[in-house]
Amino acid sequence: MKQVKLADTIAHAIRDADKRYFFEDYTKQADAVLAALKKAGMMVVPREPTPEIIEAGKNSLKYGTQRPGDMLRSLYQAMIGAAK
Repeated sequence: MKQVKLADTIAHAIRDADKRYFFEDYTKQADAVLAALKKAGMMVVPREPTPEIIEAGKNSLKYGTQRPGDMLRSLYQAMIGAAK
């Protein structure tokens, strides 16, 4: 699967939604959207995990007794961290 820069995807969506005559560089607006999401503690990740995301999740799993919530939290954080 080809990796697509999120800012490019957002920029194309902004461009396609804006049908004004003069063409602009929508990358600045896309970067502003990404910065706003980051500031709000959010991010956009791929729908399907990449091999790197899966590997990060596997590596975060600890053997032994662990509360399910703690295990899922560390798994989620590792996978989201790898998606950046």
